[in-house]
Amino acid sequence: MSQQDLPLVSIITPSYNQAGFIAETIQSVLNQDYPNIEHIVVDGGSTDGTVALLQQYSDRGERFRFVSEPDRGQSHAVNKGVAMAKGEIIGWLNSDDTYVAGAVRKAVQALRQHPEWAMVHGNCFVINKNSRSTSSLNVSPATLQRLYESCCVCQPAAFFRKHVFQQVGGVDESLHFCMDYDLWIRIAKHYTIGYIPEHLANTRIHESSKTATQWHSVGIPEVLQTVVKHFGKISNTWMRYAAPYLRMGAFSLLRQIKANATRKHTPKVTHMNRYKDLWVPPMFTVAVEADPSSPAHLLLVRGKSSQHIPSPNEQGVNFQCSVVVNGRLAAVHQITTPSFSLEVPLDRSRLKNEVAIFSSRFVSLANQVYPMKRQVSFVAEDVLPLSLDEARLYQTVQHASRTS
Repeated sequence: MSQQDLPLVSIITPSYNQAGFIAETIQSVLNQDYPNIEHIVVDGGSTDGTVALLQQYSDRGERFRFVSEPDRGQSHAVNKGVAMAKGEIIGWLNSDDTYVAGAVRKAVQALRQHPEWAMVHGNCFVINKNSRSTSSLNVSPATLQRLYESCCVCQPAAFFRKHVFQQVGGVDESLHFCMDYDLWIRIAKHYTIGYIPEHLANTRIHESSKTATQWHSVGIPEVLQTVVKHFGKISNTWMRYAAPYLRMGAFSLLRQIKANATRKHTPKVTHMNRYKDLWVPPMFTVAVEADPSSPAHLLLVRGKSSQHIPSPNEQGVNFQCSVVVNGRLAAVHQITTPSFSLEVPLDRSRLKNEVAIFSSRFVSLANQVYPMKRQVSFVAEDVLPLSLDEARLYQTVQHASRTS
């Protein structure tokens, strides 16, 4: 069979400051025994010598090309690379990973033999910074149920059809860690994913890799959010990873998620009259703004009533919070415990929501931060506006915390 009869495979490599590894990545593509490959490196404007290395391969003609310019991160780079690709089959190989000999040929053979497969994946070796194999990821065939339970696809060992990638909407650019996992789930919802019991790639774990540096801070919160978004619940496997966050509580997890999210994809507080020491006045006001792609669904307020400063004629903690949303009374909450949470539903049809919380309890307070006495009601430790996906995660984690 001539090269013209074989489908073109486009390998997309997102890159940023990986001069120490990218030459090995490129060479692993050039060394493949499959003859019809184009390799596209989408560099984010590296400053470590990566561009000079890429220029050394510019004489490869149609087999290799690259762009180097600022982008919006790894997810954006993959989408940009696939848009540039001419091939009908896509491989996604990060700039510190490599292919095993024969990987592309085996993947193409499998996809040609199984036209019903939208993608195919295989096993993966784990290598260190010196390219020595340290272990093997023997993954399992990917179904929607298995993807709910865990990420059973090793990304560099996966190849998918370009039209499928486009039909499911490409990589979600709001994700920074588990964008591949999210993509596999969306593909599995509509298509069959194939598996071959062959090692196709090497995934590199080193001290500066995302897996080593961001798994706990970015990875776990993003995975939990993705699982709840697609399945409405968290599997036992992921729940074990979530255990530290469950111990710290849902608010800790949500703070981490919102800290990692892009401004566009998470609602935000644009104004509130909370004092710097976190006390709020008897009329506590909060303005929330959201992007149309991620409307505000819920405002969470975690409050604490300081019993050592009682209101006149008040025994213990017992007061009311009347919640007004966009000028209309939404709820009246009876507060009877020192620590409490208010869940305020917001109008998802509006990009801006105005919330006012009127408290029946207030005291006069002065401290080192505010020497002049002011009237305050309670301490607002957290004020978090949530999208629908974030709200679902909050409710799921709250339920898990109560039942664990």
